[in-house]
Amino acid sequence: MLARRIPRESYTVDYAGFWARFFAFLIDTLILVAIIWLYNGIWGLASGTGFWGEEVTDTFQPGAVAGSGSSFWILSSVILFLIVVAYFICFWGWRGQTPGKMVMRMKIVRFDGTKIGWGGAVVRFLGYIISVLLALIGFFWVAYDSRRQGFHDKIADTFVITIPRIPLSAPRVSRYDSERAYEANH
Repeated sequence: MLARRIPRESYTVDYAGFWARFFAFLIDTLILVAIIWLYNGIWGLASGTGFWGEEVTDTFQPGAVAGSGSSFWILSSVILFLIVVAYFICFWGWRGQTPGKMVMRMKIVRFDGTKIGWGGAVVRFLGYIISVLLALIGFFWVAYDSRRQGFHDKIADTFVITIPRIPLSAPRVSRYDSERAYEANH
């Protein structure tokens, strides 16, 4: 099916390369680390361990320390995972780009240039999980693919493109000016 679509492409796009995508992901990672750090501090205050997580006993398991393996730790880990999932899926579904991609001027689109949508965002995130489980090969594939698609892009049938910059010196044309120009030429 993909082979039939390739000859019909009539527009050119600039696919985002590996390093640009890597730096966008790095920005997203730093944002997520800040969110997780804040979450852990709030969780610590709410659970009675303090912002920096001093040792405290687990209320569901008397005598146990609220560390790894306790009910607090498991619940907190599930919530943290859901935060990461929501971060990517919500930004992809809403804007087609995470804050890291916004800074790096990139956008995720479908083959025809339309938005990825919520369903596509979920499928793409599942592709992220597959790329991670395959020892990150799915992410490194971007460097070798002619369309700069990772496994997650291929699974979701998406592309990451760069958004062209608009020069500051470019003349701004109003609707009125373009209508006048059309009328003058016809």
